[in-house]
Amino acid sequence: MLRFELPTDRIEYLQLALPSSGPALVVRWGTQTSPFTVAAWDDIGSDPSWKLTERNQNLSPDGQWVSVFDQDAGKVRVTRVGDKSPTAVVNRSKKAENVWTGVAPGGTAVAWKDDTTTLVRALPGGKEIARVKSGWGVDFRFSPGGRWLSETGLQVFRVFDRSNNYKVFARIKTPDHALADVSDAMTAVVTAKGKGVVEVWDLSSKTPAAVLKVGGWVSALAVSPDGRRVLTGTTNGDVTLWDATGAKLKEFAWEVKMPIAAVFAPDGTRAAIGGVDTQIVVWDLDD
Repeated sequence: MLRFELPTDRIEYLQLALPSSGPALVVRWGTQTSPFTVAAWDDIGSDPSWKLTERNQNLSPDGQWVSVFDQDAGKVRVTRVGDKSPTAVVNRSKKAENVWTGVAPGGTAVAWKDDTTTLVRALPGGKEIARVKSGWGVDFRFSPGGRWLSETGLQVFRVFDRSNNYKVFARIKTPDHALADVSDAMTAVVTAKGKGVVEVWDLSSKTPAAVLKVGGWVSALAVSPDGRRVLTGTTNGDVTLWDATGAKLKEFAWEVKMPIAAVFAPDGTRAAIGGVDTQIVVWDLDD
């Protein structure tokens, strides 16, 4: 187990990645009123080997790419982690109200929302490959292998299918401010109504297949790339590994204050979790 503190005093947004190659850990953090920072560590606990600070950044699930919307310039820039300059620059209207973007693993595509329409552009050229009318949404995320694009809307979690020109594959009803994640397998997880309730969805049947009874308010949530395990963190600091069938596998006493981000490594052998106290913990799941 490795533990370290981010070089910041306050966190409201946090995103973690455990790349399969290159840096050992990549983290995105920030607040509503400050720019976001993305930093990469070759050795966890040492000084970061690379850092980029911009407003409105997002990190790809493989931890290798960063997308940012420069509203003043009307440009979406996509930069490979470790590089000094963008790999791709795509034009976008300066009047866009939704500033968030999402970048696919491998840096192959970037997505954003214009009003109620989801747009996906191929990279590096920026050719439009999808335009889907779907409703209001934020928090655009591609799945680890890029099979799905997901977004959180008003009481709904949408999953878009890359193989079908990113048309909406599933709409899962959620409460306000729900947490959700999706694997490249046919598995999605969402927080449901009620304290400590997480639903595991089978996307092939578009129905919930299991319910996790976490026991506290869920503040961090991740599903493993193969869809077989789920990691939860609660507002009181509990961190738990679950089987996707609903069985509790293991509890971890990591003493992280209110975890707000969790992630599995691409091979599912390691995990990371981080909280509002700026603490990040990375560990082998067999520990």
